[in-house]
Amino acid sequence: MQDHKDTKKRAVVLLSGGLDSATVAAWLKREGYSIIALSVDYGQRHIAELVAARELAALIGVEEHLTIPLDLGAIGASALTDPAIEVPKQADSSAPVVTDIPATYVPARNILFLSLALGLAEARGAQSIGIGVNALDYSGYPDCRPEFIAAFERVANLATRVGVEGGEIKLLTPLQDLSKVEIMRMARQLGVPVSATLSCYDPQAEANGSARVEPCGQCDACRLRVQAEAKLPTWELRQLDGVEEIVDLRHHYLRQGQPRDSAHYPDIDDLDTTAHLAAFVDDALAGCATMHSDISPSGRCQLRIRGMAVEEGFRGQGLGAALVRWCQQRALRSGDGIWCNARIRAVSMYARCGFEIVSDEFEIEKIGPHYRMEWKDGE
Repeated sequence: MQDHKDTKKRAVVLLSGGLDSATVAAWLKREGYSIIALSVDYGQRHIAELVAARELAALIGVEEHLTIPLDLGAIGASALTDPAIEVPKQADSSAPVVTDIPATYVPARNILFLSLALGLAEARGAQSIGIGVNALDYSGYPDCRPEFIAAFERVANLATRVGVEGGEIKLLTPLQDLSKVEIMRMARQLGVPVSATLSCYDPQAEANGSARVEPCGQCDACRLRVQAEAKLPTWELRQLDGVEEIVDLRHHYLRQGQPRDSAHYPDIDDLDTTAHLAAFVDDALAGCATMHSDISPSGRCQLRIRGMAVEEGFRGQGLGAALVRWCQQRALRSGDGIWCNARIRAVSMYARCGFEIVSDEFEIEKIGPHYRMEWKDGE
């Protein structure tokens, strides 16, 4: 066991693979915590959420990720652990969610999960535990209410060595008073890889027999997410086929006042292995990025992001991070790391995505000061 007086700022986060827990993890990262992620294999209907949790842990950049088995299927009495109980669904995505305790409630789940997280926090010297409970769950799930969170925090400090010896364990619930729309907006601003999250209660295997699953679109969790997304600007990332399009975008965003050829990278733009990406907000072009093979000077990373930019009117909303996250998800599949030469103004955005500065400040002629930054499989 690590000494609970260790001054390093650590937190355990319950990482389910869903949007809420990923947003809490990203929030903890922004607040300066070193994160230990805990996922629980409790006999849920589909292992896909644990697969999502592993990918999210890598993308968010946690210090450690543990998955602990806990067979709640043996207890039963929940649609999430007993295949004989149907998950409640509504074909109309705008239909409201239930306000009473639903069939998807798992008896005492958060009490059990928080107890595991508490033990892990003591063992790792973490002072805090993050959990993604929020306002829309109060009415349905009794173990998501503020009263429960406050009571468990009191128990945590009565029943642990750290509490008895004068320390304190805090439960952090940054989503507690937020609506699902506010959570989705916060996730975007924090650079959460939303497309990698899976919040569905009953995900369906794809018909083509692949290992991928798709959300059912009809359970309470799916409808809450669809309803939230409908109230926010639509984000779409598209891979471009034409080199001319990406050159025009780079010239507009990055090389104004310079010859158009300055935005053309002839050594990479025409390669089949190079990916050009454009971002759209409500069908309006908002940003671009290019990723290609290029070993970093340190030899750690094999992919490089170049020509990444976001239209001025769309900055500060997390769109740049969304472009970077797309590149990271591609890199995870290939097992590669990524590097870039980051403009000064973009350093904090790359840092939120887990990149680290690996050079002194340097100048690129006619562009300005930069830092070289690297990301390697979530390290």
